[in-house]
Amino acid sequence: MTGAGWWLLVMLVAPGSDAGEARRAACMRRNEGAPVRYRGLVRALCADHRNLGGVGASVAVGEGGALRFVATAGERCAGGPPVTAETGFRVGSLTKLVTAALALTEVDAGRMELDAAIVTLLPELAAWDDRRAAAITLRELLTHSAGLADLHPWSAPGDEWIDVLGERPLWTSPGTLWSYSNAGYALVGAAIERSAGDDYAALAWARVLAPLGLRHATLDVTRALRGDVACGHLGRGAGVFTMDLAEDLEIGAGGASWTRPAGGMIASAGELVTLALGLGDPLVSPLSAGAIAALLRPELATHERPGEFSALGLRARRLGDGSWLYIHSGNTGDFAAELVLVPARGFALALLGNTGDPLQATALVGVQELLGERVPLPLPAGPTSDYAGVYVAGDDAIAVELVGGSLTIAGRGLQGRLTHAGDHRFRAEGLRETLTFVFMGPGPASYVRGPAFVASRVQAPRRK
Repeated sequence: MTGAGWWLLVMLVAPGSDAGEARRAACMRRNEGAPVRYRGLVRALCADHRNLGGVGASVAVGEGGALRFVATAGERCAGGPPVTAETGFRVGSLTKLVTAALALTEVDAGRMELDAAIVTLLPELAAWDDRRAAAITLRELLTHSAGLADLHPWSAPGDEWIDVLGERPLWTSPGTLWSYSNAGYALVGAAIERSAGDDYAALAWARVLAPLGLRHATLDVTRALRGDVACGHLGRGAGVFTMDLAEDLEIGAGGASWTRPAGGMIASAGELVTLALGLGDPLVSPLSAGAIAALLRPELATHERPGEFSALGLRARRLGDGSWLYIHSGNTGDFAAELVLVPARGFALALLGNTGDPLQATALVGVQELLGERVPLPLPAGPTSDYAGVYVAGDDAIAVELVGGSLTIAGRGLQGRLTHAGDHRFRAEGLRETLTFVFMGPGPASYVRGPAFVASRVQAPRRK
């Protein structure tokens, strides 16, 4: 059995509390009519629901180019009514797929160009402290290669957010390196509004969601709250903290509406499957054939995982038969979402939960049992000398050193031992997110990328 298989077995049979076992049993009863093909997926969903202490979840599968199955577990809000197939969840960064598609409708209309500088629509960029910003293109924003620093919504909740972002130097020159940026998609949303002369949420509904038949998916929180919608939850068990979508927006995003293009959509799992399949289907897509090709074209290596590339709003890796598998996840702390898409096979899998814990066992079963594909296991770390050195981010120096055969890090608020987390990713003590060392060619790492910085290597390693 592979390492992934052993891990899955542990996940599915791990003992839980009496309350957890009751959740699992209730989930199995709710979905007892599942077709044979999807029963393994249901078992995994119910195991995740038990093991993670989740409040509610929904999983949908599309095959043959259409939605085929939806399974649900738990409650929309703690102590409230059950999740249904129509329950909307906040999907976080899966919204980026909608934003990319909406931008391509402007490209189709001839009002925007993928490789034109976005400064023509957002002249504020010409006044940014870092003059390189004036050269940023729409394609670079959509592929996370514009070099942008990110911006927490609490630091700029109002209309001045573009100017606040402009006070921060670019991490790298535009087009140099993939580096995930919510702020980049916020800029795309602002550019779309300037180009089309309408509100982003209204445009997304009229041009992308409604044409694909998504009746309830929305970027309007007020509209969502009038329907079947989940709450977000922090924590587990009796101490879980529940937030409705309005509170979620205020607490998590400081009420900043400019964050919507990066992560503001509310949709059900079934709607996500319909969206993903529909955008790539020339018979129903609101995009032209050229725009569909642009949306799904793997553009550049992410250097996050071996063989992974960035498309527009999605990540991609090639399967054994030559087709492309696209993935993306979203996590707002109180909601978690995952999308798997293989357009060449008419396959899509959407997984949603109303806590911050992703449904990892369910995703693994969906890929392995329904697609028949093995999930690549993380690679072991390279030689420690490949990572050690001094890296610079702006005025900050970050030292990665070999101490007693282990890697340590110091600088930019980080201090302590690095623990390998698979491939070229490491976790620093006290840091939830991982650090990724980026190799642009043979030899040692060229960059180290963290959740709030990209640092360039400037000095060879030191040994202690």
